[in-house]
Amino acid sequence: MDAAEKIRRYCEYQDRCEAEVRRKMAQLLVPAEERDSLMAQLKEERYVDDERFAESFIRGKVNQKRWGRAKIRAELQLHGISASIIAEKMSELDEERYVENLRYLADRWKRENPDGERAKLIRHLLSKGYTMDEISQIK
Repeated sequence: MDAAEKIRRYCEYQDRCEAEVRRKMAQLLVPAEERDSLMAQLKEERYVDDERFAESFIRGKVNQKRWGRAKIRAELQLHGISASIIAEKMSELDEERYVENLRYLADRWKRENPDGERAKLIRHLLSKGYTMDEISQIK
């Protein structure tokens, strides 16, 4: 199996961003002069699509991990996603679900830490990627 086929299989497994695929090409020792043409081909065949990756990444982190905007944005930046794509996809976030997640995390933390200080709750929610403005709006 050649490197191009391995890369295609890697991309079929789950949505990948361009940066991940480029790292995989380097791992598979794809010659540098072939990487750009292979990447162009993968994009054309829709194996690699940063917009689709950002969409599924955001959906997964909000629905499964209950992350806040700040953490999601930071992770997408680490994946090399452009600021314009991040802004566009973050604007599509389901606001009701987002606030529901924040309340759920706060309530769960309070149940698990009945004597817990509010400062610790705030730190916990900040670590999940919620902003102080969002946190201060919940009771």
